[in-house]
Amino acid sequence: MDYVPHDKKTMETMLAKIGVSSMEELYEDIPKSLLLEKLNLPEGLSEADLLKKMTVLSKKNHLYRTAFIGAGSYYHFIPSLVDYVISRSEFFTAYTPYQAEASQGFLQAIYEYQSAITRLTKMDVTNASMYDVASAFAEAATMCTFATRKSKILMLEGMHPEYIETVNTYCWGRNIQTEIVPLTKLEESLNDDCAGFLFQSPNFYGEIEDIYNLTKIVREKAKKCKIVYGMPDPTCLGIFKAPGDYDIDIFVSEGMGLPPSFGGPNLGIFATTSKLMRKMPGRVIGVTKEINGEGEGFVLTLQAREQHIRREKALSNICSNQSLCMLACLVYMVCLGKTGLKQVGTQNIQKANYVKREMAKIPGYNLKETRATYNEFVIECPNVDKFIRKCKENDILPPLTLSHYFPERSSEVLVCVTEQNSKEDIELFLRVAKEAAL
Repeated sequence: MDYVPHDKKTMETMLAKIGVSSMEELYEDIPKSLLLEKLNLPEGLSEADLLKKMTVLSKKNHLYRTAFIGAGSYYHFIPSLVDYVISRSEFFTAYTPYQAEASQGFLQAIYEYQSAITRLTKMDVTNASMYDVASAFAEAATMCTFATRKSKILMLEGMHPEYIETVNTYCWGRNIQTEIVPLTKLEESLNDDCAGFLFQSPNFYGEIEDIYNLTKIVREKAKKCKIVYGMPDPTCLGIFKAPGDYDIDIFVSEGMGLPPSFGGPNLGIFATTSKLMRKMPGRVIGVTKEINGEGEGFVLTLQAREQHIRREKALSNICSNQSLCMLACLVYMVCLGKTGLKQVGTQNIQKANYVKREMAKIPGYNLKETRATYNEFVIECPNVDKFIRKCKENDILPPLTLSHYFPERSSEVLVCVTEQNSKEDIELFLRVAKEAAL
């Protein structure tokens, strides 16, 4: 598609139509510090020169031997079949399948994905097309307000800072009040004004929350409040109880079968109960039969978005389609099956807890929490800078330093261990930790 910029006359006509006198007035709400006076772009290059330049730039990337960082984006083994399937030409364009009769293949893929997630989570219904778990959390928060007609959201302390930031951004735009509460003050914070209670397990620090206790407290103190359970790494569903086994209303999670890459793209898993289905964002695919016959077809069953109903009544503005990421997640689940996912979860929890125990034995390293953890844990280091430096010197992508989000926690790191970390990788990591303590 050609890019045809607007001429001055066209821009003046458009501005006049919306009652704005200039482009400056149109953007007056944007802080001046964020506005660019001029783009400092280099001259264009020929195709040959561009390829040479990109090759040189690509050599600046460094692929570490192993990684011990997580914090919401995890290194897991992805079967080769995943890339093979999603690389097929018929899946390259994963645009929203408006025309059902021409999109049967992708509609079936979405239907199979929804069916697989519903079975895995034991929830009633699953949608497609959440960007990631952060936006899924935010959409769940606004959905709680639609369902209850309340305007206050509580978030349990320990959620990923970026999830909290995303929820706050969505809620700010809809005048929804948000509050972060520690577990010790949860009971006193709950009341009949609460639309939703959001929590993450395993939380940002890898700790496993007592979900039975959390749901019990919420149900006793705020009966109409909806409970949203979020999960950063759903591989733990191979060994944990399914979300549907608890008394929750909405489950959100990050997708599986997708590499960390450069931070995306990703997929937000979103599942809920049948009672809340019509308040759910995204799309739901169903199977129908011919009017005069037994042939089956796949259709867009439910879409509560502004492109299909009046904008002011839309429950969500999610428009782009994550079906390519969704397909990767589906193929990953099919490849692993119940047994494979259980093996992944078992290796994650065993390897991470082994590293946690061994690091705690090294003089100078102190565990910050005593609760059970999945594949991450927080530990205090005698010399964080030295530890991070030595990790890189030994070709290890180091753990996250918590000062990135919490400046006051400058001596702590968040260590992540997955099935991708071999015995040799783990022993090297522990040796580096010992050397950094000297």
